[in-house]
Amino acid sequence: MGAGFSLKCPQPFVNIDGFACAMPCPTAKKFVRTNENGSYKCVYGPDPAITVNLSPLGALAMGEDAGPLTLEDLQKNPKYSQEYSAFVAEKDRFEKEMTVIYGNIDKQKKIDDAFNDLQKAENVRDQSPSAYQAARTAYYTLIKGSDWINEERQRVSAAEVAPEVQKYREAVNAVNVRTNEQQKTIDVVNGIKDKVLSLKDDFQYSVNTFGDQLEKVKIQLNMENRSREKERDTTWTWVDLGLNVLLVAVLLYAVYTFGRRYYLQQTYPQATTIRIPTYTGQSF
Repeated sequence: MGAGFSLKCPQPFVNIDGFACAMPCPTAKKFVRTNENGSYKCVYGPDPAITVNLSPLGALAMGEDAGPLTLEDLQKNPKYSQEYSAFVAEKDRFEKEMTVIYGNIDKQKKIDDAFNDLQKAENVRDQSPSAYQAARTAYYTLIKGSDWINEERQRVSAAEVAPEVQKYREAVNAVNVRTNEQQKTIDVVNGIKDKVLSLKDDFQYSVNTFGDQLEKVKIQLNMENRSREKERDTTWTWVDLGLNVLLVAVLLYAVYTFGRRYYLQQTYPQATTIRIPTYTGQSF
């Protein structure tokens, strides 16, 4: 084998010693592979007397970068036609022999053995949960048939999915409840809003009406004030006119009086008056 190559076994064959390929022993049926002096067998664990022989085939040299090898790959490559025929023949022989051997095992013995294995696995369930699951699957498959595994898968799936579905439903219900509560709040707010707007309109109408009435009162007051001012103006006008007439009359009278006196003094000069003291009879 040159550099850059590795030995591969076509699936479902497995490499057993680095150079040979053999069919895997069905561990689910409690068969394990043994090697006695180069002779490989699948031995039934509960009863080692029950065995199925293995006929190893040589592994094939493939490039290291090649992917997993299958029987279909060999079938497509004419170079490996002989190897393909040999592997297919060994696969068919082993499966038929295993079917016959396993079918001959007493069913109750299988159930008993599976139950014992399940009890052992139960004791170390925490340390090896995969072993417990394998023992449980083997036991209930014998009891309920091959369809049980599908039912079990559905049950496990439901058990894993159901809580998530329930959480989702609870979340959806919670959202719906909040939505309904919010909608009720919105309806109440809208109702209050309508009432507020209605009161606002009524209040605005009242304010406008009161404003109009107030404006009318202000106009009436202004008109009355103007009327009173006009009356006051008329009264003071007559008073002023009377005062002016009186003032003119007084001035005319004063001019007349002073003019008359001046005229009389010029026409008839007054005699000088000599005042004689009056005797009172008091002696000095």
